[in-house]
Amino acid sequence: MAELSKIVNIDGSIKGVVDDGTRAIPIENKFGKPICTIYVRPGDFSIIDRYNDVIRALPDIVEPLKQLSIENDGTAKLDDEWKVIKQVEVELYKQINYLFDMEEAEKIFEKRNPFSSVNGVFFCETIISLIGDIISENVVKEAEKVQIRTEKYLDDLPQQPTAEVTDNAGTITNFPTGGGEAI
Repeated sequence: MAELSKIVNIDGSIKGVVDDGTRAIPIENKFGKPICTIYVRPGDFSIIDRYNDVIRALPDIVEPLKQLSIENDGTAKLDDEWKVIKQVEVELYKQINYLFDMEEAEKIFEKRNPFSSVNGVFFCETIISLIGDIISENVVKEAEKVQIRTEKYLDDLPQQPTAEVTDNAGTITNFPTGGGEAI
């Protein structure tokens, strides 16, 4: 069950803090160095729909980059190309923030440009793929918890007798007729 604490601030206002299921998940490089921490609400099953929306939107978002000469670090030699990269980055960040339903994109790509190359792949593609795996694994775990809880409550319900259906179902046989006359 979600916990709620009421905290009285110095100015006398009250702030409610509730566990909304958000999980902090650190992302590290292969040497154990922190890249960022993402915040995911695995109980928010609509995150799967948002993830799929982001995946569908990505090809159109990165389309303008196909004609550019992007350096390994995700930058461009020409100012005009750099402007295009920055515009695409803004759209990517909007999608990432939409995915998490939080402002997370800048933190995720704080240490590395999203369009820098990692084994010939944009860094953002690697991160988005990892995020998909994290979401999938955590949503499955959350769904299993919901299933266990649901089964527990269903098992606790008293068993109801099943109703019998007879041939005369719908025919009223004991309706008073007022003095023995048929109505």
